[in-house]
Amino acid sequence: LKLQFLYFIGGMPNLLSLNVEEAEEDSSLFKGLTWQDRVYCFIGCMVLGVLCSVLSYISLLTRHMIRYSVLMSLGNTISLLSTGFLVGFKRQATTMFHEKRRVATSVYLLCLVGTVAAALLVHSPLLAIVLSFIQYCALVWYGLSYIPYGREMALTCLKGAGGICVNV
Repeated sequence: LKLQFLYFIGGMPNLLSLNVEEAEEDSSLFKGLTWQDRVYCFIGCMVLGVLCSVLSYISLLTRHMIRYSVLMSLGNTISLLSTGFLVGFKRQATTMFHEKRRVATSVYLLCLVGTVAAALLVHSPLLAIVLSFIQYCALVWYGLSYIPYGREMALTCLKGAGGICVNV
């Protein structure tokens, strides 16, 4: 059974195909879940992840940097795990550590852990904020790897913006 979803990123249509049997075989932890259960888990985790992220931004506005760092990292982790319910956690890990995503994934995960460690163990709001910024940059770079020529377009835009800033 193949389910196909048409999604648009940057106005360019891409076809994402999810094989339900592969996802079910892949995740022995959730073998008893139906496809509908998996979708509900995905939606639930995604909503919870977004809620944590929204609360983190409220914490940032109120200058609670430690709370911001923890909530932001927690929200990103829950959102990241949500897709595992759809494609299976093994397949997700395999695609995350694909050759062209390996560096971005590693930087992202290290900064995710580092942000929480800086906030809770070191009690350094500045370090936590810097690591969370790097975390978001790595996440964007990771996401761009799924868009054909996405990284190249981003670099071109950044070079153009840099040229504008220098000429001002």
